[in-house]
Amino acid sequence: MKFVIRKSLKSLGALLMLGLSVVLFNYLRYIVFWFPTESVTFDSDGVEIRGTLIKPADEGVFPAVVILHGSGPESRDGPSYHVIANTIVRSGMAVLLYDKRGIGESGGDFESALYQDFVADAVSAVRYLAGRDDIDADNIGLQGNSEGGWFTPEVAHTTGQVAFIFNRVGPPLSWVENVIWEVHNDLLADGIAESDVGMLTANTRRRWQYYIAAGSDPSLASGDLRDSINAELKQLRETVPGADDALPESLVAYDEATYASYAADFGYDPRPFLEAIDVPMIYTFGETDINVPTTRSVEFLEKFREEYNKDIDIVVFDDVGHPMANWTGIFTAGYVPAFLDLMESWYPEQVSGKPAGD
Repeated sequence: MKFVIRKSLKSLGALLMLGLSVVLFNYLRYIVFWFPTESVTFDSDGVEIRGTLIKPADEGVFPAVVILHGSGPESRDGPSYHVIANTIVRSGMAVLLYDKRGIGESGGDFESALYQDFVADAVSAVRYLAGRDDIDADNIGLQGNSEGGWFTPEVAHTTGQVAFIFNRVGPPLSWVENVIWEVHNDLLADGIAESDVGMLTANTRRRWQYYIAAGSDPSLASGDLRDSINAELKQLRETVPGADDALPESLVAYDEATYASYAADFGYDPRPFLEAIDVPMIYTFGETDINVPTTRSVEFLEKFREEYNKDIDIVVFDDVGHPMANWTGIFTAGYVPAFLDLMESWYPEQVSGKPAGD
């Protein structure tokens, strides 16, 4: 019996050591910056944004990539951003990571920030890089991650200084069209019957469209449209099992500032900027993503690419969700190895002019 216990403990110890070895390998390979780094500060409409510039070498003039965050209070210290940054730097590019406004060492208020503020910060980051002597201003790209992928076309259009764009699960659809997909999946996960989900998402879409309209037209703050939506909410909450937890009791009380912010964010659509820019782009998606509707996004991009003759590549990774990670990434810090390989090869192919470091 003691022999069996000792043998089991040895096996457990061996597995533990193996696991620790894998974690250490990933940490040293993908999380730690072995490249030259510099703490940087740049101004974004009076807000001080702080970040880290990582370069392939101390000397040289390098093409560069600005990494745009996903949603939430994201900072430059996020391990997933370090993996992406290290992968890009290994391809010969410099990378700028920064703390979102109001997060980490950056100024501003995250809670009150609108999409237009995050766009302004990314615009300022591009312009900051373009003014540096060690950065090739003709070869600055954007890496849009999830929510950040919404903004890459606008940043490129606003600056006129973006040469290429790589979007990781970045939505090409409007805010409403994309987030309704998230709501649909959340309702199913919360146990709402599939036969009822359609009614709840239809009401959700109607509420959002009302917020967008009322944010621009204060006359809608009261009246038949508002009363109708509230009545529908009441009816759904009383008749659909689970809807009382999934839906609000009523529309948010009207406040001019609140509704203006709703209109600005809920009404966001990257399409006008996609139409306006003409730079190489790549959109990467996960087949089983529950946050971004992969099939609809691909259909939109394929049609858009053909209609406007745009240079847009589209890659869908099988059996992977929004984080672009699964078990095959055991030695690539969780990320699907093919995704990191794609980044490492795609970026250098977009660089024109001088080779990196020349």
